[in-house]
Amino acid sequence: MARQPGIPALILALFLVTGGAGNAWGKGDVERGKRLARECFACHGQDGYSPSPINPKIGGQHERYLFLSLKEYRDGGRSHSLMRGSVLSRTDQELEDIAAYYASQPGYLTPEEIRERTEQGVPSAGPPRAGAPEGGPPRGPAGPRKFDHSDHIARYNSMLAQAIEDAARAVGEVGGFACLGLSGSADSDVDGDGLADAYDAAPGDAGEFVLDTNADGFFEICNIRQLEAIGNLGRQEGKATTLDREVRMMRKYQLVRDLDASSIPNFEPIGDCGPDGNCMITLDRYGFQGVIDGRGHTIRGLRISRPGGGGIGLLGVLGARGTVRDLVIEDALVIGRGGAALLVGSNFGIVFRCRAEGEVAGDLALGILVGGSGGLVAFSESSGTVSGNQALGGLIGDMRGGVYHSRSSAEVSGSRGLGGLVGLNTFGLVEGSYATGAVIGGNDLGGLVGMNTDAKVRNSFSTARVEGDGSNIGGLVGFNSLSEVRNSYAAGPVFGADAVGGLVGRNNGSVRMSYAASRVVSEGASGGISGVTVEGEEQLNFWSSSAHPEGASPLNLLTAEDSGWSPAAGDYLGLIDGYCDANANGFIDPQERRPDNRIWDFGDSAQSPTIRCTAVVDELWGGKKGD
Repeated sequence: MARQPGIPALILALFLVTGGAGNAWGKGDVERGKRLARECFACHGQDGYSPSPINPKIGGQHERYLFLSLKEYRDGGRSHSLMRGSVLSRTDQELEDIAAYYASQPGYLTPEEIRERTEQGVPSAGPPRAGAPEGGPPRGPAGPRKFDHSDHIARYNSMLAQAIEDAARAVGEVGGFACLGLSGSADSDVDGDGLADAYDAAPGDAGEFVLDTNADGFFEICNIRQLEAIGNLGRQEGKATTLDREVRMMRKYQLVRDLDASSIPNFEPIGDCGPDGNCMITLDRYGFQGVIDGRGHTIRGLRISRPGGGGIGLLGVLGARGTVRDLVIEDALVIGRGGAALLVGSNFGIVFRCRAEGEVAGDLALGILVGGSGGLVAFSESSGTVSGNQALGGLIGDMRGGVYHSRSSAEVSGSRGLGGLVGLNTFGLVEGSYATGAVIGGNDLGGLVGMNTDAKVRNSFSTARVEGDGSNIGGLVGFNSLSEVRNSYAAGPVFGADAVGGLVGRNNGSVRMSYAASRVVSEGASGGISGVTVEGEEQLNFWSSSAHPEGASPLNLLTAEDSGWSPAAGDYLGLIDGYCDANANGFIDPQERRPDNRIWDFGDSAQSPTIRCTAVVDELWGGKKGD
C-alpha cells in the first residue's frame, strides 16, 4: 500500500490489526457508495484521482483504510475541517459504501502517470481493479456529469421574489410612542423573567417582554436586551417565563431605533445548533424561524466570544422559514470555532438588504455577514476582516445556497479555501456580485470565490488583491472544479507559487465569455485565464498582457461583435448569457431584452468591458465599484 502523507499512527495501527485485507473487507456497496460520493467528486475526482495535487489521491486505496480514515474525520480524530464537515452526518454504513466505491477504482498510479494524466486530461492508466464498474467514469471535454442546478436556482429565485414582496409590504414608520412605556429600573425584575424592568415592555407579565403597539403584526424592539431576550428570556438561573421559546422564535419583530450593543460584553446569539452544538446534525431545528426587520436601523458595538462553538452571530442559526432584512451592523467583533459571522452564523433562510462591518475570527466557515449558508443572501454588503483556517469569505464562508447582487470589500486571511466574497461554494450560485478587498493565504484562493465545487458564478467580478504561497490561486476563482464561470472578470493583482491564473488558478470546469486584466506573478505554472487546466473547457475568453503575455488581447478594444459575447438573434436558449436577469425570475423576459440591459457594457476604447448586472448593488448601497 502506498502510504498517504499525514496518516495518523492510529489509523495505520487499526489497519494492521484488521489484516489490511483490501477487497476482502467487502462490507460496502459500490453502487450505493458512488451515489453517496457524488459530493466528493469535485475535490477528489470521480475516480479518486483529484484534479488538484493538493487533495489526496484515493482511487484504488484499501477499502478498510478508507473507511477508517473517513470515520476518523467524522469522529474528530483527524482535524481537516473541510473533510470533517463533509462526513459529519454520515452513518458507518454510508462511510463503508463510499470507501467501497473509491476502493473499486483503478489502482495506484506513479507520480509520472498522475502528472501525464493531469496535463493531458486522459483517463487513469492501467487495468481496473477486480470488481470495478466496467468502463470507469464517463469522460469528455467537460469531465464527469455535473450536479443538476435547475431545482436549486429555481428555489433561490423563488426565495428572492418572496423577500422582495414581503419587504414591499412592510411600509410606514413606527412612531416613537412604541418605546415610551420603558421607564422601569435596570436593577429590578418584577415579573422574574430575566429581563430587567427598564428593558421589558411588559414588566409585570412573565409571559411577555415586547409589544405590537400599532397592531401591524410585528413586535417592536426598542433596546438590545429585548433583542437578546428573543432567544434567552427566562433561561437565567432562578428566572422563568410562560412564553415558550418556540413562540418567540416564530414571531415577527422590527427595530424602531438604532441599538447600542456595547452594554452586553458577550451577546447570546438568537438561535443555536442545539444541545450538542452541532448544526451539521440538527440543521435549523433550533434556529430562528420568524422575521427580524431592521427597518434600516443600525446595531453598533456587538461583541460575541464563543471560540469553541458553531452557529455564532447576532442570529446564531436562521431557519429555513426565517428572514432578516434591512439591518445594518457596525463596529462588531465575533469569535467562534465554525459557522460564525456578524449577522448570521448558519443560514438556512433569507438574508435580504443587510450590511455588516467588523471583525470575525475562528477556524472554518467564517464570513463577515454569514458564516455557513444553505439559504439565500441578496442585495447585501460587508466590510472588515476575516481570519481563520479554511472556508473563509468576505461575505460568506461556506455556501451551498445562493448569493445575488451583493458585494464585499473585506480582507480575508487564512489557510485554504479563501474568497473575497465566498470561501467555499458547493452546489451554489453567485450572481451579479463582486469583491474589492484582499485575500491572503495558502492554497485555493480566489478574488471572488476560493473553491468553486460543482457550483456556478455568473455576471460577477473581482478587483481584490490575491496573494498565496501555495497552489490554485486565481483573480476570480482559486479552484474551479466541475463548476461554471460565465460572463465574469478579474482585475486585481494575483500572486502565487503554482497554478496561478488571471481568472482561475486551476480549472476542472467551464469558463466562458470572461476576461482577466489581473497582473499574474507565479513561480510555477501560470496563465492568462487559468494557471492549469485539467479536463476543463475554456471558450471565448480574453486576457491582458499583464495577466500573461502569450495570447494577450487589448481588452479596451473589445467590442460586442469581435468578442462573441453579444446575444444572437433567435437564440432564446442563450438569452441568459446575453442579458441581465433584472427580476431574478430565472428567465430573460421580453422587457429585459434591451441594449441597455445586456450583460456587457463595452464603453469606449479607453476602458475594459464592465458588467451592467452589478449596477443594482451600487444603486442600493451607493459608492463606486472600486475597479
